[in-house]
Amino acid sequence: MRQPLTTLAALAALSLPAAAQEDTRPRFADLFTVESLGTLALHSVMSWARLLADVRYDQVSVDPLAMKITLTGLRIAPYLPDRPEGMCQARVERLTINGQPIDVRDTWRFRIALDGAAMEAGCLPFEVAGMLRGIGLPQVTAGRIETDLTYDYPSGGMLARISADLDKLATVNADIDLDYISYRMDFTREKPEPVGGVDLNGVVIAVQDRGAWDIARKFMPPERATPEALAPVVGAGLEQMLAQANDGAALTDRQAAFARDAGAVAASFLTSGRQIVVATAVEQAPLRIDLGKEPRFAPLFDALNPSVSHSQPLLSVAIPVADLDAALKAETPPADAFAIGRALMTGIGAPKNVNGGIKLLLPLARAGDTRASFLIASEIAETNPVDAYSHALRAAPLPGGLALLDRIERKLSFADALKEQRVLMGGPDEALYGDIAGMRTAAREFLGGTRRPRSWLAAYYWSSLGAAAGDAASAALRDEIGEIMRLRGDAAAWAPEAASIDAGVLRDWIAKDVPGRLR
Repeated sequence: MRQPLTTLAALAALSLPAAAQEDTRPRFADLFTVESLGTLALHSVMSWARLLADVRYDQVSVDPLAMKITLTGLRIAPYLPDRPEGMCQARVERLTINGQPIDVRDTWRFRIALDGAAMEAGCLPFEVAGMLRGIGLPQVTAGRIETDLTYDYPSGGMLARISADLDKLATVNADIDLDYISYRMDFTREKPEPVGGVDLNGVVIAVQDRGAWDIARKFMPPERATPEALAPVVGAGLEQMLAQANDGAALTDRQAAFARDAGAVAASFLTSGRQIVVATAVEQAPLRIDLGKEPRFAPLFDALNPSVSHSQPLLSVAIPVADLDAALKAETPPADAFAIGRALMTGIGAPKNVNGGIKLLLPLARAGDTRASFLIASEIAETNPVDAYSHALRAAPLPGGLALLDRIERKLSFADALKEQRVLMGGPDEALYGDIAGMRTAAREFLGGTRRPRSWLAAYYWSSLGAAAGDAASAALRDEIGEIMRLRGDAAAWAPEAASIDAGVLRDWIAKDVPGRLR
């Protein structure tokens, strides 16, 4: 009887799904995955936060590769000694914190976004809370609040963006463009320490009314509850504020003009999209601002040259829609093809449309416009590195072009890179056969790629000729090319190419009597 039972048990086990037959017990090693350790660390941080507030959340997820943390169903009730318990509460449907993905190494990024945020009026000062409750706003809600900082390591610049979509109040957006962040050491001090400074390209602050005006005018006298009536008050109020900031000195022409414009913008507020935009217009950007010294207000204001209007500054450089439509439909590139193509590629001046931009820029690039080549290479570097490399070879002399060329080249196979280099290599310069310094310079220029199109073959050819003539620098350069190929992992592919060039060098050494020319 035992054997049939054993057989039946085996058959039953075989009939189970494969997943049910596998060992599903967790492994001890699962505790030490990056995801597990990151999640445990975040739980620990949130536990420490409970020293200051009641903190609850539905779920936490950590993606270490994307450098992303997500908290859902977050509820916070801070401990405020001057208020009853539970009077101040905040809720967030989803809180997302992003860093820079691990495969992007040239920039540092920090972004925090709150979706579906709400804060009880009890969290605000008593006077403000009472006013909000009086107008029927027991809580302040926001569809989204976001702060995004991106620092570029190579340039030292930073882009900062802050946005808040406050329900029934306003949408606020602020953009800050810093060309450079300086923290150089001041060695003139007895105790040297870093001195901060920034090179400012521009600032744009935009406020879109979503109900704040309707709330505000409830507290105004009827005769002041229109933008037209408020305009003189706005202008005069700004003049007074600017005069105080000037320490009593007279307003500059730019300050007076700004106050007048602000009054005019206030007067047309309701009929112009309910939006107010304040933007700087630095004439000689970037503007250096020393954070270690308190600048005089009036000169700083004039240097920033702010303006106030109803529209974003970028709209002033937008491509006219008629020109844009005509360019996209044209069979041959129009006279302004580069400007329109650049706008389409970058999204500045027109909606971003890479295909439309390439259509306009490609004929220019083929005709030798290195600016067009640079834009195309930058945009398609990730999706089509071979074609991007072809354009980058031509755009290498431009600022940033060499870095782009090197970056794309690292992604290419040896065969693809060599194929694109051959297209631009051209024939040898006859005058170089009698000039050792010229051979060495040409080899370096071919290897560099800015003064001559990059060509490993041409660089190896001229450095080999120079080395044969006794030039040690040329010999070192020839060996450097071989080392580059070895470190790329292309030594085997390079060997037959190098052998072919060696044969050509020997042939030309004899045929052109290079020793005789150099004597």
